[in-house]
Amino acid sequence: MALDPRKRQKKLAKKAAKRKAAVAAKKATGGPSGFLAGAGQVALAASAPIHECLMPQELFETGMGTVIVSRALPNGRIGASFFLLDVFCLGVKSAYFMAMSHEEYDHRLSIIEQQETLTATSPACARKVVEQAEAYVRDLGFGPHPDYQLAKRIMGDIDATACPTSFTFGKDGKPFFIAGPSDTPARLEKITAILTKRCGPEGFHYMVGMGGELDFDDEEFEVDNKALEVDDKD
Repeated sequence: MALDPRKRQKKLAKKAAKRKAAVAAKKATGGPSGFLAGAGQVALAASAPIHECLMPQELFETGMGTVIVSRALPNGRIGASFFLLDVFCLGVKSAYFMAMSHEEYDHRLSIIEQQETLTATSPACARKVVEQAEAYVRDLGFGPHPDYQLAKRIMGDIDATACPTSFTFGKDGKPFFIAGPSDTPARLEKITAILTKRCGPEGFHYMVGMGGELDFDDEEFEVDNKALEVDDKD
């Protein structure tokens, strides 16, 4: 069935805006690898001094937030890995590394801080919460974002065992899946099927928002769907 011309135009405009944002990010990095820096840059950052580590104050209240590990590169730039965590159910939903100027780094933080209250944390606790989130959901049957393995190399020799904080994942003792506006019915069915198999029909909570338009042709969904790796081989 053909799309309504106005809806098609809206989708084309949305995709064009995303492409422009990707180009702008590529220019900001100043490197040949574009938005996602290569393994060489991450390896260089992993041995550089820590600049700062941040995590949302409300991470375990809302269930979602960004953990940032940044280091001061020898050339005066900042190398940073950004991990979008869903500590209630899906773990590392997004992960990427960037090498950028201090101005670009501060700009990215300001965007994140429009939705989150970023607070300083120790490198040990930043690593611990990211790795434990990934381990928690892997046990449920989900894998991390495809770029997680590259982004996490910035951790270098940070010792997670030095963090005294205990993190509890899920909500009220169970995984809690909150569907997003770009989650299709097929994706919702896939996630709840995995949770049912691993936890039983009463072993998890879920919530599907009402009133949001599901965009079945959205590029963000295509990327996010790749992140939904399933360990189940049956």
